[in-house]
Formats: sequence, C-alpha cells, structure tokens
Amino acid sequence: MDLPLSRAISPKLEWRDSCPSTNTDLVRRAAELHDLAVLATDHQTAGRGRLDRVWSAPPGASLAISVFVRLDPAALDPRLLGWLPLLAGVAMTRAARELGVTAAALKWPNDVLVDGRKLSGVLTELTPHGVVIGAGVNLAMSTEQLPVPTATSLTIEGVVDEPADAPLADPALAAYLQALLDLVAQWREAPTARALRALVEPVLATLGAAVRVDQPGLPPLRGTAVGLDDDGRLLVRPADGTSTDVAVSAGDVTHLRYE
Repeated sequence: MDLPLSRAISPKLEWRDSCPSTNTDLVRRAAELHDLAVLATDHQTAGRGRLDRVWSAPPGASLAISVFVRLDPAALDPRLLGWLPLLAGVAMTRAARELGVTAAALKWPNDVLVDGRKLSGVLTELTPHGVVIGAGVNLAMSTEQLPVPTATSLTIEGVVDEPADAPLADPALAAYLQALLDLVAQWREAPTARALRALVEPVLATLGAAVRVDQPGLPPLRGTAVGLDDDGRLLVRPADGTSTDVAVSAGDVTHLRYE
C-alpha cells in the first residue's frame, strides 16, 4: 500500500498486506530491529489484546500498528517504564481527535473511547532489547462488523477518506505515529512523573469517574478514580470509605454511570 503521509513521518515503516500479529513479529525480531521500527497492516489474522484476548477484524476494516522502542537499561528509570502504555493511549486519542473525532478520550490504562464506545486498544510487551507498543484501531468497520455493540470505528464516527480514493489507513496511521513519536521523545528526556502526568490527565476520561476495577484473584473494587501515582498507576478511592486510596497497576476498569 502506498502510504505517503506515514512514510514521511517514519521511513522505517514496514507495511504488510496481512500479518498474524504485528506485536508477535516485532517481539520475535527485537534483537535486530532499529529503534522506532514500525510494522503495520490492515489485516491482522491472530491479533491479541490485553489478558490474551483474541482481536480480529475483516480485511481493511481495522489497522494494527506496532512500534519498537529500544531501551538503554543503564539510562532508564524503571519507574518511568509504566508510563509508555499510557502515552500510547494518549497518542491514539490525539490522533482520533486530529481526524475529527473530538469526543475521543482515554480510559485507563490505554483504551480509547468515544462516548463510552471502544475505538482503539493498546498492548505493550517488554523484551530484553526494548518495548513493543502495539495498537489497534477500528478504521472502516460498519455497525454490523463491530465485534461487540460497545465498539465503534472511525467511519462510524464520521471520518471519511479524503480524497475519496485514498485509503483511510494512511491518515490514521500518520496521525498516530506523529503523536506517538513526539510523546516517546518527551518520555526519553527523563522528565519527572509530574511532567508525564500532565501529558496524560488532559485526555483521561477515567479521572474523576466512578469505576469498578476487576483484578485477578481479588474482589471487585468500586470507588472513584482520583488520580495517577508516580508510576502511572490508577488511584481509586474506595466507595465504602474504609481504606486509603488503592493504587491499581493492572486490571479491567469499567466506568460506572452511578456509584
């Protein structure tokens, strides 16, 4: 596929007409990859989401993107590593807004929602050589093609190909890569957690919301999301008022209409 907008941003971009999993491919090749190598496809046949959930879509209906961020362990503050998935979610949120989906917002840790409907998800994987940041975004899915009723796509949200014969994949991919590479550059400057928090919180719909957090082996946690700690963990104030704020590092977060 001809991707002039995206290739102008990332000359290292590799496009595949079909790929089982862009993340799995980059993880396997991590030792030999250049920093910020990109692999993308609009037909991923064995995609994976968080908690090993299967992620699939008809050819051309979605976009799968994986970016390899090479790490220097000697120069890395381990506490900042947990911010990368959040920043990837910020990047996709910014991309969706740039494409005209002004209601796009981030649900902690890295799902992009539009009025509560999922547009995109992110999966990051750590290797001995760096981090693979994978993102999937629903491009041209119709309502009938959506995997669940609570999903949406750029097309459903009114984003159209311009010009009409140009694939939506290119502007969507370019917008995401531009935002992500900018954010990774800021992350690499070793800022404080406060500076990273300032990048995430403006698009974080979870902040201030009543939530339920489901974590493996633990009872559901209900409360209000009150902030992020220095590791990027979600701070939840329990609804029963019996304990201090709980720092959540992983889990399924549901935004509740009522506490």
